Amino acid sequence: MLTKLPATVPACRFAAAESSGGFLCHCAKVVESEVSSAVAFGQVSTVAEVMEVTGAGTGCRACHCRIQRVLSGLPAKCGGRFDLCSQCGCIGAICRCEAA
Repeated sequence: MLTKLPATVPACRFAAAESSGGFLCHCAKVVESEVSSAVAFGQVSTVAEVMEVTGAGTGCRACHCRIQRVLSGLPAKCGGRFDLCSQCGCIGAICRCEAA
């Protein structure tokens, strides 16, 4: 039987209160909760293990930073000014489109 120990959750001042519910890895169609569950049950502790167990991160590799955030106990998506703009795709901190 696996016992889940209480963990100290790292803080991210930009993190949203809840997960966005979208794909963590678009290539493999893996959602954040799938990776979070694998972490919680002790199946994975590295990006390489996440790739092997869930398939996330095996395509274009753009999700590796999101996977690392989940491994660190943070939400996959930051939710702050360093996320990509939904309108133009530029990093929010330097985006100059109307949506930013």
